[in-house]
Amino acid sequence: MTLAETIKRRGIRRVCHFTPSRNLGHILCGGRGILATKHLSASERDVFNPTDLERLDRHTGHVCCSVEYPNAWYFRKVRANERIFLDWVVLLIEADVLLEPSVKFCPRNAAAAYGRLADEGLEAFDAMYAPRVNGQRTYFRTKEQSDAVPTDQQAEVLIPDAIPVAKLTGVAVRDRDQAATEVARLRQLQVEIPPFVIAPLFFNAYALSSALRSGEVPEEIPYDAL
Repeated sequence: MTLAETIKRRGIRRVCHFTPSRNLGHILCGGRGILATKHLSASERDVFNPTDLERLDRHTGHVCCSVEYPNAWYFRKVRANERIFLDWVVLLIEADVLLEPSVKFCPRNAAAAYGRLADEGLEAFDAMYAPRVNGQRTYFRTKEQSDAVPTDQQAEVLIPDAIPVAKLTGVAVRDRDQAATEVARLRQLQVEIPPFVIAPLFFNAYALSSALRSGEVPEEIPYDAL
């Protein structure tokens, strides 16, 4: 079975990438999309916190993503380190980016072992769905767990260079107030506004983890900006 066939069989719809909301305008303007760390300009680097730029996985030429849902535990960590700009968004991206050349798959957080666990190909992809994954603790797949969700919720996918704006299918935010604020900001920039969804569980690591382990589908409410 090919990687494309495996992705389809598992019902994988998307990958996710979280970022401070102040980056959203940079991503959507000019068509540059989501850039790997090494491609960021000096001004773009200024809006990231040091934890993101340090890139302990040592893959600075890749964009960190997760399959289907955000890596809630690392997302929680980086938000806790931010003291000034508190709004974050989760970008929803077409699953076919997983088929790009040089994509790397890691069954746990890619920073583990300084990125040495990340690898290319179907075998590496399947390792994210192993019955047992040894991470910060040992994770076992549950019988309720969706086929699309990796065994360890910190499993990561590393996409080379950049992800084009055209691959962005939506933006998830924590509540309706944030959605209204983000849409208003983007209107000022006169850019095409992607669909927004309100997904509070994406911003609650414990609740999201519990839902995914039990096979629940976290609520995503489309935001009607009109």
